[in-house]
This record gives sequence, structure tokens and C-alpha cells, in this order.
Amino acid sequence: MCARNIPLVLASARAPQGIVPIAELLGIHDDPLVSYNGAFIFRIGSPSVPIRQIKSHPMAYEAVCSVLEAVKAVSPDFSLSVYARDKWFVEKEDKWIREESRITKFVPEKTSFKKLNENKTAEIHKLLLIGEKGEIQKLFNYLKEINLEGITFYLSKENYLEVVAATVSKESAVRELAEYYQLKPREILTIGDQFNDVPMLQAAGIGVAMGNAPEKVKKAANFVTTGNDDDGAAKALIKYVLKG
Repeated sequence: MCARNIPLVLASARAPQGIVPIAELLGIHDDPLVSYNGAFIFRIGSPSVPIRQIKSHPMAYEAVCSVLEAVKAVSPDFSLSVYARDKWFVEKEDKWIREESRITKFVPEKTSFKKLNENKTAEIHKLLLIGEKGEIQKLFNYLKEINLEGITFYLSKENYLEVVAATVSKESAVRELAEYYQLKPREILTIGDQFNDVPMLQAAGIGVAMGNAPEKVKKAANFVTTGNDDDGAAKALIKYVLKG
């Protein structure tokens, strides 16, 4: 890809720290990286400034307050994380936080969410709620029912509910990246395997679903490649980009 000057961009619901190690492993140093489903787009910087912002779409203070109140109305027992730029904040540690920390190799900071949200200089990019599948689905349905302003939300996993600003999606990130590279969306190929990838798959010229993706995701794509354990992404890039 690099030899042919073809940009390769990683787009994830993860925080920057969860994306950078993968980018470095793949040799991605200059291309943008998309975090928080498109709420924060950045480049890898220098040791003194490790994250260089390209686009930032934080949640409004009032929107964060509304979500926190809605969560309390359903259950006080959800595992709640707040992400602000390259920071991960929690009020308490639980089994879900420990597992997320193990997966991302990223340790959260403990703080008061009320104090954090009242800090007008803090840009909150994402709220993450984790719990049992049934309880998360209940919260998802409740948020749909009350229709809060200023937010959008999605399931990145069956028991992961993520909340970002209303203007944020991987589809909007594709359009911003098209502008960044001076391309048309139809000149972009996207690859995804989760529900939050559907808008991105539909926005690109070619959308490829991984073989391990849920059926709904596969139906949204133009093509389906093999799964994560069978080099599906690499096969798609070879077939549709390098040999296309």
C-alpha cells in the first residue's frame, strides 16, 4: 500500500491509545487515524506531542448530563467510562473495566464524572456503557424511546453501548477523510465487521464485510471477505485495491 502511495486509515470506536499500537505495527505513521467512531481524528505525532488533532467533535455539556440522568433511570449498575481526547476516565473499577483495560492495554484514570463534565475545557468525545447483554439492550431501547437531543448511540458489541455527538459516525468520518485526501467517497474502500461499521460500508464506493461479521453487517456491504482469523482484511485489500 505504501509503495503505491495508497492511504491506509484505521477507524475504530476505541480511544487513540488503543489504535496507535496497531497503526505502528502496520507501519502507519502519516495517515490519519479515526477514534471514537469518528469523534476524534488524529495523526501520530512526536514524543513531545504524541497526538496531533485533525478533527474533533465533542459532546455538548448538556448532552452528557442528559445521558447520565437517563442511565441512572434504567440502572445505576452499568459500567460507565468517559473518553476525552486521549484520556479514559472511570469513577470505579469493575470486571468490565478490567476486561476493557486488558483488551486495549490502556489503564483508566479515576475521577468524578460530575467534576469532569463541569470542566468546560474538557472535550468529552464518548461515553461507553458496558453490562449484561439484556440490560444494555434495555438501555438502548430506552434511549431510543426518550430521543435525547445532541447525541447518537450504537452497539459496538452486543453488550457495549457507545454514545457520541449527534453529528458523529464512521460515515461522516469517511466524508471528512475524502475531503482530507481530496477524493470522492466512491473512490474509497472500507472494511468492517460490527454494527457501527454499517454507515461506513454504505458510504464508500466499495464496502467489504468481514466473514465473522453479523448478518446485518454483511447485508450492508458490497462484498464479504473471509474472517478475522483467515486474513480477511488483507485478502480484501489485495483483491479490490492492489489487483483491482
